[in-house]
Amino acid sequence: MNQMVRSAVRSVLASRGRFLLTGTAIALSVAFLVSTLVLSDSMRGRAASDIAEALAGTDAVVQGVSLGEPGGGPGDPVRSVRQSLDPDITERVAAVDGVDKAASQWKGFAKLVVNGSPVGTGTASDVGRNWVANPELNPFRLESGRPPTEVGEVVIDRSLADDAGVAPGDIVQVLTATGMHDATITGIATFTSADASPLERTVLLPDGAVSSWLDTAAPTEVLVDVAEGADRAEVLGRLSALSDAEVVDGPDYIRTMQDTATSPLQFLNVFLLAFAVVAILIGVTIIFNTFTLTVARRRRESGLLRAIGAERRQVLGGVVIEAAFVGTIATLAGLVCGVAGVGALRWVVGLTGISLITGPTIVSPTSIAIAATVGIGATLLSAWIPARRAAATPPIEALRESAAEPRVVSRARTASGLVLAAVAIVGGAVAVVGSNPVWLMLAAAIIPALVLCGPALVTASARWSSPVARRAAGVGGSIAAGNLAASPRRSASTALAIMLGTAMVTMFAMFASSLTSAVGTDVRDGLRADLVVTSATPDFSTIDPTLAGRIAELPDVDSVTALSIDEGIVEGKAEMIGGIEPTALPTMFDLDPIAGDLANLSSGGVAVVGDDPALLGGTLEIEFERTTIEAPIVAVVERSTGGFEAPVYFIDRARLDDSAGRQLDAQVFIDLAGGAETDAEENVSTLVRDTPGSFLATQEEHVASSGSEIAAFRNFIDGMLILASFIALLGVANTTALAINERSGEIGLLRAVGTSRRELRRIVRLEAALLSFVAASIGIAVGAGFCWAMIDVTGGAEIPSVVVPWLRLAVTLIVAVAASVIAAAWPAFRVSRVPVLELVSGDR
Repeated sequence: MNQMVRSAVRSVLASRGRFLLTGTAIALSVAFLVSTLVLSDSMRGRAASDIAEALAGTDAVVQGVSLGEPGGGPGDPVRSVRQSLDPDITERVAAVDGVDKAASQWKGFAKLVVNGSPVGTGTASDVGRNWVANPELNPFRLESGRPPTEVGEVVIDRSLADDAGVAPGDIVQVLTATGMHDATITGIATFTSADASPLERTVLLPDGAVSSWLDTAAPTEVLVDVAEGADRAEVLGRLSALSDAEVVDGPDYIRTMQDTATSPLQFLNVFLLAFAVVAILIGVTIIFNTFTLTVARRRRESGLLRAIGAERRQVLGGVVIEAAFVGTIATLAGLVCGVAGVGALRWVVGLTGISLITGPTIVSPTSIAIAATVGIGATLLSAWIPARRAAATPPIEALRESAAEPRVVSRARTASGLVLAAVAIVGGAVAVVGSNPVWLMLAAAIIPALVLCGPALVTASARWSSPVARRAAGVGGSIAAGNLAASPRRSASTALAIMLGTAMVTMFAMFASSLTSAVGTDVRDGLRADLVVTSATPDFSTIDPTLAGRIAELPDVDSVTALSIDEGIVEGKAEMIGGIEPTALPTMFDLDPIAGDLANLSSGGVAVVGDDPALLGGTLEIEFERTTIEAPIVAVVERSTGGFEAPVYFIDRARLDDSAGRQLDAQVFIDLAGGAETDAEENVSTLVRDTPGSFLATQEEHVASSGSEIAAFRNFIDGMLILASFIALLGVANTTALAINERSGEIGLLRAVGTSRRELRRIVRLEAALLSFVAASIGIAVGAGFCWAMIDVTGGAEIPSVVVPWLRLAVTLIVAVAASVIAAAWPAFRVSRVPVLELVSGDR
């Protein structure tokens, strides 16, 4: 056994250049995987631990009864609409036998404004809370300063203070649902030991200000500390007897808060893990190619060992030990680089605008074990297949000179691949026709189908492209095409890495384009206003409701109308409800009514976004936090006002304010008088700049930015794809170098009969170009087909149609071919410098 280990180590060291790219691919794949797992653990773990620590003193929570299913899409915080509590709920809870302490918790929208500019962007929410006087129930801890005690005093979290560059004693403003309020910072707080509550920016107010500033008449919830020695279950039972309230046990409440804080991260983790899996698959193909050619070049050595008495398991064991040595070293390097590279991955993820949870990196043994197992296991599995084949070869046959792999592709393998391809196509078609996402799982069979059909596809492509290559590049083109067909399995496994990379590029490019189009279509088709004022953040309305009236008083402003939005429960589900001026908004934004009349909203009706005129005449019940309304459906419109938070239902603006409380405006639409656009726009711009939480855009600018919410997401995807593509290109360079070593005799003969070094390099580059063109074309086709089926089946109203970014796909194809040629350039240059006699003799 020791001799086998020493032999394997010597073999690796003797061919260290051959294994360099292989080890690099393994290391990068493992690094990507471990960075993803560590980042995921760090985000979830820090959020969970912070919340558990902050709420450790809370034994129970009394909150309003949930009115329906939570809202919030992928990547959004889970939102729920709850019924308002009674104003005296805290006193009633404190009077329950067994309750030691009870503290009101008020929550609402509050955004910090410094020097006229709102502070904070991204996914974190702007939250206003009251400062809880009881330290056992207060999740915040003062780091400096003192608590707020008078109206006009606030404490802010440390993260917000750092972003704003403010300290205790500074004068700021706070934008809430009731407008702009001047405030003095009296202290800086932490969420236990963390800079801020997960995914929140918090402004803490004194009890005397919360009702008037946050526009709420009762606490959002009541935090309860059960008296020492009291029976917890009995106390919870007594609390449950309170009318119109829901009692949650402390541990259950903590778990809910943890799920709420980490839910936006799950969507991101899925994307990161998808890229990590692709990187691993690409690495596996590189490893497989390397060991296939390495074992093939040592066929005579293996045959000689078998002839002098070595057993099959010894030959097999030698290759496996060699693979274990390479895989272990590369995996260890990948683990180190992956842990060290978490910061870089945070930066790449930050391109999405996601405010990641700050704090120390959490490296769990489980994540390290998973990444190490995948790295070493993938290497061993990829090497075991060619090693087993070599060990099973009879000694006499192994001593003969033969190609690294047979040129003839098994018909059974090709037939199996075609069957799987048919299953994938049928599954996708049935899923689209029946709108059944379950059938989409069958479409994933296209991946093993490509693996099985790969050699046949490469052989057929080489045959079809040979005449074209000959006309384009002469004899060198024919030789390049023939080289692909000469080693179909190796070419196919290399092509698989390129296919996976381009398929991923295609899928995400189509998804992003379709989502951008869906988000912006309503705006492009419906906007009629000359100017639009938008909120500082897409998730909350932040425009002062008095701004629309002040703009209307400006000279050369023809008309102004505002849109307000709140969340309500319709048919048991949280939906966005828009408040509009029924006669004014349609002149600024065409909602495209297909039935009914929007003017009837003034008489208490509701308009529904949909495509079914039969909805007209029905009745909807809409539950808000404070009240419930019933409204007849008086109009059906085909489009909403655009964006992810676009309303699904519209009612009269005044009725929304009466039902849900005073609202900040989400958007303000402005029409200018003809002939004075420049002066009027400047006047409006000056007024908007002086109103924090508001941004002005022209019609063209608003249309152009209507899909900007996902522009950062596209940057993130591009960053991930660059890494995956780099690993794939390592495979091209590695396979090209190994193929050149295998065909050194053929290359020497070409040089001997007069082929110049330049022509030789050209042949190698042509071979890489042909292979990458075929692989990228197939990858683009597969990615486009799968993405089209996925969007058609699961897109729903959010993504009603598929948009194919033809230019981006064409660029992807060109870049894939060009990058493959560049990757093959160095091996081509090296072989062109080798003396002819050395090539012919095969002594390299």
